[in-house]
Amino acid sequence: MHKKQIRPLARLHGWWLHRHWLDGLRALSTEERRAWVFQRLRDTLVRAGEGVPFYRDRFQQAGFEPKRDFNALHDIERVPLLTKEDVRRNWERMIDARFLRGSVLAHTSGTTGEPMTMRLNERYVAIDYACMFRHWAKAGYTFRARYAAIRSYVPDAPGAPLWKFSWPQNTLYMSAYHLKPSNAQGYLEALLRFRPAFIRGYASSVNVLAEFAFPQREKFDFVQGVFTASETVSELERANIERTFGKNLFDWYGMTEPAVVITERADHDGMEVDWEYGFPEFLKIEGLPADERRLVATGLHNPVMPFIRYETGDLARVAGALDSAGLYPKVLAMRGRKDECIVTPDGARLPSLNFYSLLQTYTDILRFQFVQTDLAQVLMKISVRPGAANTEALVFNVCEEVRKRLGPDLALEVEITDQFLTSPDGKTPTFQRLVSPGNRPAPAPAPDLTPA
Repeated sequence: MHKKQIRPLARLHGWWLHRHWLDGLRALSTEERRAWVFQRLRDTLVRAGEGVPFYRDRFQQAGFEPKRDFNALHDIERVPLLTKEDVRRNWERMIDARFLRGSVLAHTSGTTGEPMTMRLNERYVAIDYACMFRHWAKAGYTFRARYAAIRSYVPDAPGAPLWKFSWPQNTLYMSAYHLKPSNAQGYLEALLRFRPAFIRGYASSVNVLAEFAFPQREKFDFVQGVFTASETVSELERANIERTFGKNLFDWYGMTEPAVVITERADHDGMEVDWEYGFPEFLKIEGLPADERRLVATGLHNPVMPFIRYETGDLARVAGALDSAGLYPKVLAMRGRKDECIVTPDGARLPSLNFYSLLQTYTDILRFQFVQTDLAQVLMKISVRPGAANTEALVFNVCEEVRKRLGPDLALEVEITDQFLTSPDGKTPTFQRLVSPGNRPAPAPAPDLTPA
C-alpha cells in the first residue's frame, strides 16, 4: 500500500487531531511541554533500540543504551547523525517489524536527485495533516473550504484540461507546467469563476501566477490566504505574491521524512517549530554566521521506521529569542531547497518538484539530472540500478511521462550515465540550465561545471 491510498482516511483523522489533540496540547505550560517532548523522545529511542536492527547496532557501537543513558534532552547527542545515504543503504533494516502492519510506503521527492523510500504509519500521516490544518487555520481555513492548488496536477495527454476539480477536497488542481503567457488569462478566468478562498503551491508557481494576476489584483479580494511549500520563498517572490494577493502568505517547511515541521507564524514574524511533531537540533557550523544553523531532526510519531538525528541537509537562520512555545529558537528563515527551473520557448517556467515526484516512483533510477542545453532542448541524465530489468522499457516509460511535463516545444534527450555535472564546490545540481530565460545564451558555464 502507498501513502496516497490512505490519504482520505488520514485527512479526516488529521482534522480530528487538529481540533482535539493539538488544541488540547496548547494548554500545557512550557515545563509540561518540555516533559512531554522528553518522554516522546525517550519512547522513540527505547522502541528503536529494542525493535529496529539498524538502531540496535548503531546504539551498541556508540555505547548508548536509551533506558540507562537518556536522562536529559542533550543526551541524544551521543547518537550518531543519520544521513540520507544511511537511509538509502539500510532502509529495510530501519523497519520495526512490530509496527509493520498497516504501514504504507512513501518516497521522498529527492531534491538531491536521489529519492529515498520509507515506511510510515497512518497516525503519523494524520498528524502531518493535523499540523497542516492548524497552519492553514492561521488564515481562517475551515474544513473543505475552497482551495486552488498549483503544484502536482499533470494533464494525462496533449489537449487534456489544464485543471480539474476534486469534490472530496473541494480543490481546483491546476497544472503548474502550463502556466505561461499564452494561457495565463485562462488560468485567471478559471480562478475568478471558482473563487477559492485559499491558494497553495510551489513558491515559484504561485509567484508566476501572482505576476500574471497583478493587473487584475482587485478582482482577487476573495483570496484569504496563500500557502507555499516545498521550495524556499525568496524575498522577491514574497513581495510579488503579496502585492497581488495581500499580506497573507504563509510558508511551510516540511518533508516526507517523518522528522520535523516548521511553519510561518500567524503574525508573519518569522517561523516556529511545530513542537508536537518532531524534535529539532540547530547545530552550529564552523565558518558560517552564528545565526546560520544546520537542521537535524528526530521524528516522534513513526515507530515503524523512526528517523533519529536525521541530517535534513537544510539550514535555518535563527534568532536569539525563543519561539512562542518557549522550547526552541525562533526561526527567521529556512535556507536551501531552491532549484533551477526549466524554461520553455514561450516563457513558461516548469517547477522542479513535480519532476522529483515523478522520478521517485521509478525505484530502478538511482540518480537523475536535468540539463537544459538551449531553449528547445533538455538532456536528462539518469543512473540506473545495476541489474535493473528491461532498462529499455524503463527509459521509454520515463521519457513518456517527462515529455508530458515538458510539453511539445522542448525536445528531450536521455543519457544513461554515472557522469553528472558538478559545480566547483562539489555540488551536483539536479536542474542545471545552460541558457538564460531569454533568447540569448547564458554566459558560458564551462569554467564552473566539470564531469563528476
